[in-house]
Amino acid sequence: MISLMQQEIFSEPEMLKRTVAACAPVLPGIKKAFRDKGITNIITMARGTSDNAATVFSFVCPLYSGMKVGKYHPSLTTVYDADVDMKNTCMVVVSQSGMSKDTIAVLRKAKKLGAMTVGVTNNKESDTAKECDFHLFLDVEEEKSVAATKTYIAELIALYMLTTVVGKECDTKYEKTVSLLGEMIDLNDKIKEVAGALHTLNNFIILSRGTMQGTGDELSLKLTECCYLFNRSYSSANFMHGPLSLLAEGANVIMLAPKGKFDAEFIEMAKRVKDAGANLTAFSDIPEVLACAKQKVEMPKVCDLCGPVLYGTAVSLLALNIGLAKGLNVDSPRNLKKVTVTL
Repeated sequence: MISLMQQEIFSEPEMLKRTVAACAPVLPGIKKAFRDKGITNIITMARGTSDNAATVFSFVCPLYSGMKVGKYHPSLTTVYDADVDMKNTCMVVVSQSGMSKDTIAVLRKAKKLGAMTVGVTNNKESDTAKECDFHLFLDVEEEKSVAATKTYIAELIALYMLTTVVGKECDTKYEKTVSLLGEMIDLNDKIKEVAGALHTLNNFIILSRGTMQGTGDELSLKLTECCYLFNRSYSSANFMHGPLSLLAEGANVIMLAPKGKFDAEFIEMAKRVKDAGANLTAFSDIPEVLACAKQKVEMPKVCDLCGPVLYGTAVSLLALNIGLAKGLNVDSPRNLKKVTVTL
């Protein structure tokens, strides 16, 4: 029997076309509101997988539009009840369900404090969708598996589309990105082979950089919730500032290393991992990185925008296949629910 998680990942190439169609009509209104309200900065509010999508956005939006992006900590509102100046600010609320109590509380107070609000959800009947000034509807059908997969990718696409209408004019090529998703599904057999080599291991170090950081964090979350594996995600730069001491013989390292701005850094790190006798698994299109890896998935060439999306599908497939190899119920991990209530 095919798991719900696999079905949802495999549906992404078609589902994401719906996301583009649903979000496109909303963009002109957002663009006008940014101009009319004099919006000068963006803050995101999200938890879990949605926060990982927001991390990608925090790189992509400044990089391509010139608009700065920060993160808002929900407890500033829900616990500290702080009055934060929200004038000239757009709060982007990213929530798959749009129903978490902390999300709604933060949204309502942000509006009272002067924020313009944009909701990114997969539930157009949610309070978030109804109360935000603008709603970017993912429209990828209900996600029945607890672990977010297709909704993570859809959130990225919606946030890329938002990037096109804020700050300076830009082209995030989100339609091209969607068209490439089928290539990732075709890699499932290879990813399953890699998962077979990893499923008895534990204590993983995950390394990525730049726009890929949110997807590195998403892999960390997926390995934790679906596979019950201890791990930690690092920027390969931050890894040098202390955590490098973890690198030793027998350590398990996964690198998400697309060719681009960080080639030299990725190559140097891959060599250090190999020289330390650690077990390197590489998702990359850099030959020198792949040459250092014990397990590898040769990825298609991607840009800074395509990378987080295509690698996002790849890491979901990795977690899916490791979980299945361990004999776990990947659709309903222990102790977890689809909608999580926190402060």
